[in-house]
Amino acid sequence: MKFHRQLLALSLSAALTAGMTITASAQGTVTVSVNGTKSNVSAFTNADWRTMVPAEIADSLGLSYTAQDSSVTFTGNGISQTYTAGVPVGDTTPAMVAGKLYVPFYHLAQTFGFEVSWDGAARNADAAAGKADTDSVAPIDLNAYLLDHTEKTNDTTRALPIDRTEVNEHPLTGYYGYTLSNGRTIKLYMPEHAALRSYITVIAIPNGVTDTYAFLEEQGWIEQADQYGELLFVLEPANGTWGSVEAERDYLNICIGETVGNTAFDTRSTSNSLLQSGTVSLSDGTSCPVFTGHSCNYYVGYDEGCAVLESWTSNNPMYVAAQALIAGKSAGSEVLDHSAARTYNGINTGSYYPGIDDTAFAEQLGKMAAEKAAPSAQFIKNSDIPVPTLLAGYSEQDESVAYWKSVNDAVSTSEEGVYRQSLNSDAWQTAYANDIAKRWGAQYGISQVKVTQETSLSAAEVHDFMDGYTRYTNPFAYSNALGVRTDYYQTTKAAREAAENGKVLSSYAFEAVDGQEKTVELRALKSTRLTNPGGSAVSGTLYSCISAFHDYDGNGVMDPRETIMYIPDTAKKYGEDGAPVVVVFPGNTQAAATFFDCSMWWSIANDEGCAVIIIGEYCKNSAAGLTYGDEADNADFSRSALQLMDRVVSQDAGVKINMERVYGSGHSLGCRTVQTLTHNSEAGSYAAVGATSFPNAQFTADDRMPSYLLVGQADISEALPDPRANDLVKDPWTVTADSAIYNWVRGACQMNGLDFSFTPNDHNSFLSTCSEYVEAGRYYTYTWADEAQIPLVQFTRTLAREHNCYPEEFRLAWDFLEHYSLSEDGTRYYSPSAFEKDDAVAIS
Repeated sequence: MKFHRQLLALSLSAALTAGMTITASAQGTVTVSVNGTKSNVSAFTNADWRTMVPAEIADSLGLSYTAQDSSVTFTGNGISQTYTAGVPVGDTTPAMVAGKLYVPFYHLAQTFGFEVSWDGAARNADAAAGKADTDSVAPIDLNAYLLDHTEKTNDTTRALPIDRTEVNEHPLTGYYGYTLSNGRTIKLYMPEHAALRSYITVIAIPNGVTDTYAFLEEQGWIEQADQYGELLFVLEPANGTWGSVEAERDYLNICIGETVGNTAFDTRSTSNSLLQSGTVSLSDGTSCPVFTGHSCNYYVGYDEGCAVLESWTSNNPMYVAAQALIAGKSAGSEVLDHSAARTYNGINTGSYYPGIDDTAFAEQLGKMAAEKAAPSAQFIKNSDIPVPTLLAGYSEQDESVAYWKSVNDAVSTSEEGVYRQSLNSDAWQTAYANDIAKRWGAQYGISQVKVTQETSLSAAEVHDFMDGYTRYTNPFAYSNALGVRTDYYQTTKAAREAAENGKVLSSYAFEAVDGQEKTVELRALKSTRLTNPGGSAVSGTLYSCISAFHDYDGNGVMDPRETIMYIPDTAKKYGEDGAPVVVVFPGNTQAAATFFDCSMWWSIANDEGCAVIIIGEYCKNSAAGLTYGDEADNADFSRSALQLMDRVVSQDAGVKINMERVYGSGHSLGCRTVQTLTHNSEAGSYAAVGATSFPNAQFTADDRMPSYLLVGQADISEALPDPRANDLVKDPWTVTADSAIYNWVRGACQMNGLDFSFTPNDHNSFLSTCSEYVEAGRYYTYTWADEAQIPLVQFTRTLAREHNCYPEEFRLAWDFLEHYSLSEDGTRYYSPSAFEKDDAVAIS
């Protein structure tokens, strides 16, 4: 099979082209040779004037082949090519002649790197071994490199140095080899300017590959990684040959095994695999963080690697954003049936909170289903979890084709070989994205299965299929979400690259949180159009903005930080009033880019016309990890980012920003960060705040702040005697020192001048304090309003959700935020129509 464009680019000379397409009168018997030596196989030219040869030509070409019915598959040097009678390939069609399958000689030879020439006088086609167009690259020994280039931070841990001239980029670049404790190997490719927390493509190479780098380059994967700034994680067979699915299970778990989960009726051992942790164990007994990925990645199998990889992806679909299986064989019905039956309950092994016992969870799902808040009352199985899948070289009757079509609730379309997810799919993981698609007029759901007999797919073609998808980093089945990935990663890479020289494009003064005047430097600004993403009728412009406002290492030079800014075309509808803007703080370790994708804030922006700023974290303590600074640093970043949005980005987009309608949002540590800012130093900059899964503890601002918090049913539980005393799982009417939600609601109500007095631990008494409440569906929501019935504090408990949020919650947050504004004189307003009408009233 020829998987790559580079070998396709081996073109015939003009003479060859003429010889292979000579007039019909020249049709008939011909001969073929390999490296000048005549082959004794029979050959002829067909009606397309193409030289046709039988499978036995493999011996002369140094290939192996297997024939089955009317198909034959040739393999060699990690490449394979399948031909089937009656199925076109190139510009002709293999055919059965006297019971024997004949295939096009020039297509077969070129696939395996031969250069073909035609001797018209002798009527002979010759295949000569072509000169390799790929230089072999030896991998760097990752263990030895880290021992030589890192320092111990303690007896068990090493750390790579932080380069503050770079913007959230992986600390290592290049091609590395690593040997696991069991003697097996993997390869890593980390290109220049690869972003931390970027997507990773996991590749299971075929049998017989002697040079992994050459294989990756020939397929085009090196080029793809370089182009998008993404990582390659390569699985290699032992001694060049993959074992059975069972034999490879331990290798897969060590390399890519999941970290947490909620499996019922099956013991799921948690795994600190290399892919999920990004931490490498070294020969001196220490370990070192090397990379950090998105966790939900892309998976590609070739030939014999397909079944092995499929055994893992079918069993762990929540970690798979999309997959491609090329010229392989199915893992088999026994493996797929076993994977399909894996069931998920409300238990949350290894996460923040143990979760809910089976009896209570089953009862809860039944209630949610009856209230149309859940697709089903049944526990989720792997067979219910969609995974976008490309199958190349698989017949329509193959077990894998049937399995993935079923998993994706896929239906036939007018496009041959393409099966789209039904909009009536009951999959939890696509419910939100499909609801958006339905409102946008889509005919099908977002997931799909594509089946093609073309096995000579380039990496670009495979990547193009997969990179339309993202998956939220969430191993809890009931809030795991498959979504649409937008195409802008080349833009963020270009911005990081442009900022590396430290050149200042422009600078702007702003008042820092300490009252001093401070400067923000614009280091790079790159943009791209997102044209009708996800089928939206709306397009927009995404900006990758690199700025600097603080010197983190004390060398006298301010260090770059990253933000993603998005302005939809619908923002122009606000005219001179200006579009609202939401400042979003991702969860700890999350990158701005991937959070823009998986939170789906872009879809809210398109629908509502709001601008969005995604705040980027930085390498504070680790070169391979991201986090936030202290409160003052976060406040200054927020202020400087709003300056750049107002004075640079919005003007470039031709849109006015309404600085009286600045809203805060975020998730996890980002939620605590934005809640802390808005209830303290930044209360005078934000009109309202709505965020998920980590409340703040301080309310010091002498001001009101419309506040909304959404928390999962099985969220963080750091209950006493844990010194953090931060239990988000306790009900808000539970009054204890560690009852985080009670403490947050009390603080938010007090800040907004609302009475929150009730009998402790009394549910009904608690409800009596609410202006309204909803204890039905998935979102149990409690609201507190002032005497004018203006809602000022709101709390939602999301059922069947652990700590990592569900993207629909951000739309709920927007539905709260859009009603508030903060004028220059400090007066807050509430508009029932979200300022579509002249109905704004002052909040007194």
